[in-house]
Amino acid sequence: MQKTVEKENYLKIIYKMAEKDIKISVTSLSNHFNVSKSTVSNMIKKLVVMNLVNTKPYKPIILTKSGEKTAVKIIAKHRLIELYLVEKMQFSLGEVHEIAEEVEHIKNTKFFLRMQEILGNAQIDPHGSVIPDCDF
Repeated sequence: MQKTVEKENYLKIIYKMAEKDIKISVTSLSNHFNVSKSTVSNMIKKLVVMNLVNTKPYKPIILTKSGEKTAVKIIAKHRLIELYLVEKMQFSLGEVHEIAEEVEHIKNTKFFLRMQEILGNAQIDPHGSVIPDCDF
């Protein structure tokens, strides 16, 4: 499971960096995750084999369509969880991120569809970010 979580976290961060027009490189990911460049390189190789990212020497790392779809799903889950925790469970904004980081990796589609239904198909998370539309 941990390997899947790590891969999903890479996809999520690559997506978020791309949204901010940050050039995504082994160095930028190494700095973000506070790990060695060789650790990042090894993960990127795995993601390339899985057809989730594309990269070439001296070029930015980019998500494939499949990688982007996976990243959007993870981000949507994260933001939906944060909203649920604030709205329905009365957690403070400062508490929800860490919990959402753990829960976002659940694979059960029904779980997230039910959460979305309970929240009335909300479009904005408690931090004001858009909850991407996706099929969990």
